[in-house]
Amino acid sequence: MSTDRLLQVISGPTTGLLVFAFPPSGSGPALFRRWLPVRPPGLELVAIHTPGRESRFSEPPVSSLIPLADDIAAAIDAYAERPYVIFGHSVGALLGREVAWRLRRSSRPLSLLVAAGSAAPDVVFDTTLADADDQTLIEALREWGATPDDMVDEDVAEVILPVMRADMAVAESCRLGRPPTADDRLDIPIIAITGDKDPAAEIHCRSWAAWTDAAHAAHVVPGGHFFPFEQPAAVLEILARDAGRLGGPRPAVG
Repeated sequence: MSTDRLLQVISGPTTGLLVFAFPPSGSGPALFRRWLPVRPPGLELVAIHTPGRESRFSEPPVSSLIPLADDIAAAIDAYAERPYVIFGHSVGALLGREVAWRLRRSSRPLSLLVAAGSAAPDVVFDTTLADADDQTLIEALREWGATPDDMVDEDVAEVILPVMRADMAVAESCRLGRPPTADDRLDIPIIAITGDKDPAAEIHCRSWAAWTDAAHAAHVVPGGHFFPFEQPAAVLEILARDAGRLGGPRPAVG
């Protein structure tokens, strides 16, 4: 996997807050363009762009966690020239934690992990989606509010579902199903955010506290599972405020 293709610059470069953004299952960097109209001045936004989606559609999606997380960590380490933040939504939050763990000894320090719309890795659910049939995956998309009924046709399913299955396999590899050990815990603050109508309930939001030896904060904002893209201003306000309050860099003004 080519590490130089794993990152897509959405806005930047600047000298302010640098955010690496991990999209949810089946999605790519384009989702984060919805943040541009409300982006704080000085925020540099770089999205993770894995195979199988958008301009990398022709490449097979990756379902194996270890090489994927290793390659993303290497790409971020090569790009970052100052302290930075990882933001992950849903599956992206779990993958973001795995990458954060790999970067804990980097000379370019990660200062904050933001986990949105996801339970922590010790929370395991009764159902799995990596091997689910097409109809089960489509119903999951509808439940999350990602896909209106009239958009779920054969062409859409052919594009989205293989990528979604690969992402679900990655997510399920991240779910350890046990409390974190001392080695699992990060030494940076973790912010967890959920939507007030998100199936990932507030209790899941608070489950991230056990995964850091530093500060933890939990926030609830209006919206369903895709609240970071329904309410981007609220999410970015929390990110910018807590990045400074919990010890990370703030966006530069101007």
